[in-house]
Amino acid sequence: MRRFQFAALIFIVSGTSPAALAAGYGLKEESADAMGAAYAGSAAGGPDASYLAYNPAALGQVQDFDVSVSGIGILPGSRGNYTTALTSAGTPTGGGANPSGYVSDALVPAFVARYRLNDQWAIGLSINAPDGLRTDYPRTWAGRYYAEKTELLTIDMTPTVSYQPIPGLILGAGVQIEFAKGTLTSAIDTGTIGAGAGIPGSIPGAQDSFASLSGNNWTEGYTIGAIESFSPGLTIGIAYHSAMQQDLSGRETFRLDRSGIGATIRALTGAFTDTHGTAPVVMPDNVNVGARVRFSDEWTGLAEVDWINWSRFHNLTVTSTNPAQPPDITDARWRNTLFGSVGAEYRPNDTWLFRGGVAFDDSPSNDIQREPRIPDTSRLWLAMGVRYSWNDSTDISVSAAHLFTPSESVAQDPTKLGNAARGVLIGSTAAYVDTVGLQVSWRPGW
Repeated sequence: MRRFQFAALIFIVSGTSPAALAAGYGLKEESADAMGAAYAGSAAGGPDASYLAYNPAALGQVQDFDVSVSGIGILPGSRGNYTTALTSAGTPTGGGANPSGYVSDALVPAFVARYRLNDQWAIGLSINAPDGLRTDYPRTWAGRYYAEKTELLTIDMTPTVSYQPIPGLILGAGVQIEFAKGTLTSAIDTGTIGAGAGIPGSIPGAQDSFASLSGNNWTEGYTIGAIESFSPGLTIGIAYHSAMQQDLSGRETFRLDRSGIGATIRALTGAFTDTHGTAPVVMPDNVNVGARVRFSDEWTGLAEVDWINWSRFHNLTVTSTNPAQPPDITDARWRNTLFGSVGAEYRPNDTWLFRGGVAFDDSPSNDIQREPRIPDTSRLWLAMGVRYSWNDSTDISVSAAHLFTPSESVAQDPTKLGNAARGVLIGSTAAYVDTVGLQVSWRPGW
């Protein structure tokens, strides 16, 4: 078991590249098998260890011992169309107003292992990346005062235990040990700040400085769940994952403009001095409810409803230990959301299983607060997958999905919280996402 844990940790840390795929900055890509049905029924468990990531009670469905290794590639396309981009002084910011490709490709791996101790007890371990985000805009684009680069990655290691008090009912619980790292960078319009302070030679929009914070943190949470088989044809599962706050902490650095305006401001006020900074980020709690309904030996219906408590994410604030440096605030005020999906499985024989599903993932953002750092929109999923039993010990799952996202508006101005020095940015953001997944599940032929 120690060998499996070590190999899994190396696999996750070296292979993960963050990119938001579920609403907000969430990721659902813990199982390529589950993705084939748009994650419908995932909280009710499934045929392999990968479903442990959605409900700790899925641990009790193990026969003896099994392992799943999954990797999902995220291939997004993104584009923006900004019609108005002004400094706080009212002058054009300049730069490209139609950025594209700012949401990056990503690989999301996951590892899960389960082991049965006896008829009632089982233990397991899952290692995955439940949250992630990366947007990266050109340094000279028109909205650079609102965002340049944003990165967030979390890695969860969750040891889990399950108990079956009576036939048909499984209870599960796990401790989530989470590592997070993040990077935030943006341009500072030192030309406008200098002009407002009466510094000679200041030109709004033409003398940019840049700020960057890279930080990391460890925290912990928990997950609990239950799965009950009410009959041979009906299984329902419910799970809860607790909220976790990551206080990202690290070095905050500034690269000042070549004209000397930023250096003058630093000499006069003490601002723009390299220091230590923190940025608290909340990983929301969520409730997952899933169902599997077996209609015949060949057909099984799947359904899922997940509630995500995104209202915990009020804003993204970078606070410096330097008292002369004002906090950098990105106002969010997100709302709670629902993810819903339905799907089906078709098993023509013992070798092949085909899956498909459709899902709607509501965005926590809105037209008033949406901004380019996390340009979130609602998503419609279409997914399909196939599972092939290579032999009695090995199953291979391949899946693909396409996410449709509408074009949504962005309307930011200096009157909103944190925007006093950022100016006006009005336009729209749009994206689409293709995903492909591969999973290998193995169990010994005991």
